[in-house]
Amino acid sequence: MKSVFFEATIASATNENDDVWILSGPHSFGDKIAAVKGATPAFNSANNNDLGFYKKNEDGTFTAIDADILWDGVDLSSALTYRELLGTLNTSLDRTKNIGQLLSLSAEKEPVGGVYLGLQMKTASSAASEKLKLEINVEEATTN
Repeated sequence: MKSVFFEATIASATNENDDVWILSGPHSFGDKIAAVKGATPAFNSANNNDLGFYKKNEDGTFTAIDADILWDGVDLSSALTYRELLGTLNTSLDRTKNIGQLLSLSAEKEPVGGVYLGLQMKTASSAASEKLKLEINVEEATTN
């Protein structure tokens, strides 16, 4: 199991609707996102947040493959103190599936350079400045 640590300050002065934070990657389609751990501060007004997968473009920008496959419309406007956020905020997630299976895409469809786990804050936080600290646990594939 590989752990990836993500930390960012999200401030209302620079946060806009639909901002995306890349939490980890690149990953292969054979990898599994096993857990997203940590507590979140109150991102006031941020009541519509998605967690999903992105590909990196040649110019360094990211494009969604499926932006809300792991979380769809999660409310982060109040502080969350759960230890494990992935399954707590999506109780119907099939955690036995790897990334490719979740996306219903075969290894041949995997983007060059892999895929990235991204958090999209569809409704921007109005909190002056809050720090997001997460630990992403990835079960790395031995084969796709």
